[in-house]
Amino acid sequence: MAAEKTLSKINMDEWRWIIQGQIEGRKRDYTSGLLAAERRGIAKGELRGAQQTAIANARNLLSMNLGTPEQIAQAVSLPLEQVLALKNELETES
Repeated sequence: MAAEKTLSKINMDEWRWIIQGQIEGRKRDYTSGLLAAERRGIAKGELRGAQQTAIANARNLLSMNLGTPEQIAQAVSLPLEQVLALKNELETES
């Protein structure tokens, strides 16, 4: 009887250990996923911020007539089509 009780306790302890390991593994996976999502969100935000800055700079350069659209596109790292669209917007506003 004592041997069966001891064996049963050992088996229960082993199962608890396995279950606890699975719980901790899932917590780590969840936390890792959250951190990865946060990093992606920050990177997207930084990219959007940089793009907004480039657009604002292009608008300023166009409104001050400092360079051709090609030069401005190259200077602020925007596609020429986008700079030309900004130029058209500015001309329409005037």
